[in-house]
Amino acid sequence: MSRLGDTIRSARIKAKLTEKALGKKCGLAESYIKDVESGRKIVSDDQAQRILKVLGVADPVSTELDVAAEPEVKLRPKPRAYVLPVEEQAEAARKAAEESYDAWLDALGGVVKRVPVMSPDGLVIDHVLTPIVSGKIEGGAPDKVLYYRVPDDMLRGFRVHAGDLLLVVPTAKAEDGALMLVEHKGERMVRKLLKLDGGRVQMQAFDHEFSATVGTIVDVKVLGRCVKLVRSL
Repeated sequence: MSRLGDTIRSARIKAKLTEKALGKKCGLAESYIKDVESGRKIVSDDQAQRILKVLGVADPVSTELDVAAEPEVKLRPKPRAYVLPVEEQAEAARKAAEESYDAWLDALGGVVKRVPVMSPDGLVIDHVLTPIVSGKIEGGAPDKVLYYRVPDDMLRGFRVHAGDLLLVVPTAKAEDGALMLVEHKGERMVRKLLKLDGGRVQMQAFDHEFSATVGTIVDVKVLGRCVKLVRSL
């Protein structure tokens, strides 16, 4: 058990709260609280302070939280290619190179896949070559998976920043505590889901502060589960 986990566990017991009760007060899953207390989960400083604040620990400070502050990655428009006037010979060479590249992709069709990168409005803005293992990409059908480009910092508390790519495997089932691509009120977004009683689901965001929106399984359409994070250096 870590020092932070020990502090949280001691404060929780003193407050006579179960892991499940504490999780509900903080908007977190019971399993998440257990992982933090056992030291299996490293949390951000903001999230640790929030948990300790709920437990009434005054001026909580943890020396274990060594999460490095990452620079903000701003979305930049994809540059438009500028084509200089070329002679027929150069143009023929370019077309030959493109045909060679396409042939190479066809030859590696069972090994890699050009997976589309989607914007929140559903447009394909790029492609990423992704390896295929045993006929699958991270457990999903190669023709069904996609990358979602994160448009803002609403998930920075979960270490997902603007400009990051999330590999999404299609599913219509909400998974507790997972980052899911959902559609809510006509808007596509990635949120951490927490299933509640009565067929309700809580959509969690964490920018500078934790926020959550509650909807029903009818209002919140699950499109896929985020299984991998890709970040450009």
